[in-house]
Amino acid sequence: MLPLKTIALCVACAAATASTEPVPADFPPAFVPLGAYLSWERTAANAAYHGIDQWEDVARRLDALEANHVNLLWVTNMSESALPRLIEECAKRGLRLLPSMSSIEARVDWRWADDAAYYDTTVPRVAQLAGDAETLIGWVLSDEPLEEHLPRVEALRKRFREADPNRFCTAVTMWPQTPLVPGATDLPVVCVDLYPFFGPNSPNGPHTDAASKSFFRRNALKMLEAIGDKPAAGWIMFMCFSDIWGPREFNDQGHLVGLPGAYLHWRAPTNAEMRWQIWESVRVGAKGFVCYTLAPEAPNPDTAALPPPDVEWKDVLATEPTDLGPNALTHPDGSPTPQLEEMGRVYAQLDPHTALILRWKPVEATRLGVEPPGVLQCFVDSETGAVYAVVLNDDLRRAHDVTVRTGDSVEMLIDVIRGREIPLMAEFAGGSAVGTLALEAGAGTILRLADVVE
Repeated sequence: MLPLKTIALCVACAAATASTEPVPADFPPAFVPLGAYLSWERTAANAAYHGIDQWEDVARRLDALEANHVNLLWVTNMSESALPRLIEECAKRGLRLLPSMSSIEARVDWRWADDAAYYDTTVPRVAQLAGDAETLIGWVLSDEPLEEHLPRVEALRKRFREADPNRFCTAVTMWPQTPLVPGATDLPVVCVDLYPFFGPNSPNGPHTDAASKSFFRRNALKMLEAIGDKPAAGWIMFMCFSDIWGPREFNDQGHLVGLPGAYLHWRAPTNAEMRWQIWESVRVGAKGFVCYTLAPEAPNPDTAALPPPDVEWKDVLATEPTDLGPNALTHPDGSPTPQLEEMGRVYAQLDPHTALILRWKPVEATRLGVEPPGVLQCFVDSETGAVYAVVLNDDLRRAHDVTVRTGDSVEMLIDVIRGREIPLMAEFAGGSAVGTLALEAGAGTILRLADVVE
């Protein structure tokens, strides 16, 4: 991050040239986020329930992130008054901060009256709060804006570009709107939220393995195809939460339980599904990974007595108590869930290779094939020309020895995650060589195709 004096100079230059000269805010950040998302208001609610200060609750959850290799905190509903302290708390733990400020949200209609005069003072004030803090790397302008809001998002991006030219802007959008974002805005980071694991028999989303995987994969690729050659990075916000409409309660494990009459909307992913979401995001070519969400809703004894929701699909309402797993990456008391620890394990595997992930570009897999349930995607390192492949066990329930097949030009396969060579054996004279990868359910790895240059 540049000093304040330099930032001021950049602002002046941008204004003098009608904002035509490139500034850092025009480009995605030069790092890969291994992130988590926090709804700020939930920390206060959980703190009140446990009789502690809100910042004690925040500290517990940030400590859990630091211990599990998270490098980015995405915060929504953030108050301006709390931002300086949160910058400090994140800096202590080596976390980058990407806030969605309540005073900035682009979807609020009244703020756009009188040529958006509200933002004339609000945007510079918010940018000044960040100062030259390296911890705060950018701004989230909206949380799930609809198509009609995208011109507002672009207008806000331009205002922040002038007020804070060294920080990028982004927004998270739902899957129907995301392919529209690259055409309607010049956001340097496009982020789609994909939550593929709905409750049993839900009429509102996928709830089988095949449907959940197809939904996630298809919409991730639509985002990346829409970005195309634009100088923008595609990030994926994946899920770890449960969502219940109507009567519900937390059990002794800290899981959210749907009571009779409840609609079971989303369920928490298994550890295998946590692995799969991250590795599939890597495989399709995403440049960033953020998990929704860090803090659960606060326990409230009144939720057990809520009436069943008034919905048309009454035949799918719960008839008995149903455990949908954790409500977030952490429990109400701030302790990590097994899902957070599993996410941390995958983040730790990816962290040494994020510079490579940022550089590589997808290429056709002409020299490597894989047998089901394996799936793969090849990439070429734009700096060295080396070819890599992300191989994924696409089975969410069982581990497999996944078979890979190489062409004649591949002399060796190196598993860069595990740091070892994959033994290859010719099936027959003149035939392809094969190797096997032992992969847990939903797990993946990165292979380097040695002695192959594009």
